[in-house]
Amino acid sequence: MPLLGLCACVTSPHSRTAAESSDPVTLSGYAASAGETITIQAVDQNTGNLVTLNTVKAAMTGTSYKTSGGTPYTLYPWSYPAGVVATHFWSPQSIVPGLATGQGHLELFASAGGSNFDTFSQAAAGSVSSAISSGTDPATAGNMYSDGKSTVLFDQTGVSFGAAAPWTNVQGMISNSNSPYYSPVAWSVGSYTVEGNKKIYGLICTPTTGGPYPVVIYNHGGTDRGNVDLGGTDLGNGGGLTGTVTASGWTSQPYVTTTAAPGGVAIFPDSLGQCVDWAKRGWIFATSSYRGEQVHITSASPAFPASSTWTSQGNVELCSGEVTDVLALADLLANHASSIAVGSASQQVKLNANGKMLMYGYSHGGCITYRAVEQGAPVSAFSVTEGFTDFRLTYMNGFNNAVPAHNAALAALGSGAGNPTAGNPASGFYYPDANGVMGYNWRSAHYFASRGDLGIQKFKTMPILIFHGDIDVATVNGAPALNPVFLDEAAELSADIGATDIFVGPGGSVAPPTSEPCISGAAGAPFADPNNPPALASCPIAFTAMDTGDPCLSASPTGIFTLCKVLLLPLSPQQLHYLVVYHNMNHVNGGLAIKETFNRFAEQNFLRQPGCDGLEIDCASD
Repeated sequence: MPLLGLCACVTSPHSRTAAESSDPVTLSGYAASAGETITIQAVDQNTGNLVTLNTVKAAMTGTSYKTSGGTPYTLYPWSYPAGVVATHFWSPQSIVPGLATGQGHLELFASAGGSNFDTFSQAAAGSVSSAISSGTDPATAGNMYSDGKSTVLFDQTGVSFGAAAPWTNVQGMISNSNSPYYSPVAWSVGSYTVEGNKKIYGLICTPTTGGPYPVVIYNHGGTDRGNVDLGGTDLGNGGGLTGTVTASGWTSQPYVTTTAAPGGVAIFPDSLGQCVDWAKRGWIFATSSYRGEQVHITSASPAFPASSTWTSQGNVELCSGEVTDVLALADLLANHASSIAVGSASQQVKLNANGKMLMYGYSHGGCITYRAVEQGAPVSAFSVTEGFTDFRLTYMNGFNNAVPAHNAALAALGSGAGNPTAGNPASGFYYPDANGVMGYNWRSAHYFASRGDLGIQKFKTMPILIFHGDIDVATVNGAPALNPVFLDEAAELSADIGATDIFVGPGGSVAPPTSEPCISGAAGAPFADPNNPPALASCPIAFTAMDTGDPCLSASPTGIFTLCKVLLLPLSPQQLHYLVVYHNMNHVNGGLAIKETFNRFAEQNFLRQPGCDGLEIDCASD
């Protein structure tokens, strides 16, 4: 009978909520039959397989109700004290050390007769309570608002670790804008600790007066330590945070293009200029350097008396431990902002936050953004540009373009994380087979989104904007070059969250793609044979064409776009999730293409003008 399924549910704890992996867990809920046997299972994060923990019996007596149609039923309570759940159910313990202490993601199933019980996120549970208060019977209310089939708990501070330590200022100043329209900005390089005592550095900027203000957290791209030569001879890949303070105490673009960079051209992000640019417009801006990376500030001002470099502890892990670093920063800004003050030693300005948070990220930072919001980061909206979503697909994109498995775009998977290979089990890059695929999955938003982490009620009304380009393979200075994040990854995540796909192209003979490469079978499943990787399948994708004929689209794939027109999103009040793809955009040339649409996204949802998006050439103009 359909009604019986509606009565089977887990009511506590709420799914997709924070918990400590060292605390005991008790599942409780209701069954449809007296004495019914309920099976409790957990996902083994080393393998991805379900493991039966135990069974429990529902009570022999319950509470009777009637539906609005008069059908009687009885709910029988049950409870299962799981205790302190073993760490391998929270995160992989036998793949790489970096994952063993990463964000915990416990997934528990309660089932009877082969059917998994309904679960409720916090927002869904609130809707159920409101419906019951208004006279709806519990089974009907539960059927209306259930938003999952498993109970997922997040240990956001890392498995076996407690809360992050508070923000500590290292060095800062007050920067006075030369414009009468903008506020002076207080800013500091500072640190906080994660995973016991791992020190992570970052930047926070705020207006010096007024408020309260929304918070924006930017997750930068790149994976290196920011080891750069100010003479322009060693530009790495843009990781870390950089900035230049002028003699007047404002900021300027710190690095220039150079022919010494791979491919011939590189432009370093102006992290400090970006930070100040948002704060002068009425935002509290924060960004983390992540583990193993640096903050490097060059100063010509006596107010910031030294050109200094601060290096975050730990190793680069690629969308793993970096997520812990960002979750800790988000917690500090969401829940402890009033205890943080930034600026110079003689003038400290307390943060005055209004409780709304925007998070956005690019490339590696896009992957971190996806994973942080999946893990419960307290955001009001988020945006991603060219972010990794599925490292199995990243592997296949490289392999199928005749690039060896150890290619540069994938090698970062083994950077400092101790990832095993057949020849060297201590380091390097590994094949996504049954012994290693969870190392990929734990870095992949698609794996968790496909399991419902971005499908709970709070995301249904949360604005989400994804930007990407359609250039996957190009020629740079006569040599073939791969975009590290092919369009198929964005298309896959778009399908996970039910986004509307928009293509910005010139029209005519240039048509949006109708399909994208994908991997057949279950999301996150291992590849069976390392000697014969599976061929990519083809998945359909449908686009709505917009802004056709915009002159910004005439640039070559290796050039820098001119400014694209704003896209008037949302297309309807009910649709809040979008993937916007620009023709001729690759991994590095999209700053001006996305600028106006990104600005509108921020203005609509936070009611104030945003700063530069971090991908533009100059963030520091006053």
